[in-house]
Amino acid sequence: MELLVWVHTLLLASVRLTVGLAMTPLFGAFRMPALARLVVVVALAGLAASSVRPATAASLAAGMEQGGGALMLAAAREAGIGLLIALGIHAAFGVFTVAGRLLDVQMGFNLGSQLDPVSKTHAAVLASGFNFLAVTLFVVTDAHQALLAGFFRTFDVLPIGQPLLLDGWVPYAQGMGAMFSLGFALASPVIVALLLADVVVAVLSRNLPQMNVLFLSIPLKVLLGLMVAAVSLRLMAPVMEKALALPLTLLDRAY
Repeated sequence: MELLVWVHTLLLASVRLTVGLAMTPLFGAFRMPALARLVVVVALAGLAASSVRPATAASLAAGMEQGGGALMLAAAREAGIGLLIALGIHAAFGVFTVAGRLLDVQMGFNLGSQLDPVSKTHAAVLASGFNFLAVTLFVVTDAHQALLAGFFRTFDVLPIGQPLLLDGWVPYAQGMGAMFSLGFALASPVIVALLLADVVVAVLSRNLPQMNVLFLSIPLKVLLGLMVAAVSLRLMAPVMEKALALPLTLLDRAY
């Protein structure tokens, strides 16, 4: 009976981890094979199942006696919890995507696109570059270890088989707003510099109407934007740190 309860726990934990990890940009960024993803999920689920509380194990044993319908309902709850975790991770990476797309529009890079390996879609140059920056910072700052710790903490805060509270979705909906505000804050130095450049070009075109403003403004905005972005990224460390901590922050607010 204990073995069946452990297998039952392993399957439900695998559902939570599969949805939480498979829907995040991390696996897509590193191009992990399907078999490697399966091994990672099962290994993490095995660790979570081995540390389950006795009260949770007793509740799962009682649920097993109710048949397959209870198992499907429990799996749906675990998928919902995994979806919440995935939303938090998407919000963290979305900060860099929003900043990159804002800069692409301001600097004119949105006219061209390339394949973004993180989102698996075509994105402009800076949006794709900022996604690479997000993945690099996520690994370099050991945020992936904090994320794994947060995954395992969900099994203490939300034990397997516990009903999913609808109030937990509210902080994640608010986190989508934080994604846009942090993204704008990350791109704001470059945006302000480019707006000032537009003012200068407008004054020049007013006083020197014979000057070809179009051919002057495009390379000027590109050079100025890249220079300001290179300088301001070091100053934007608190914003990027807050963005990478967004998944755990939303989890603490939710439960």
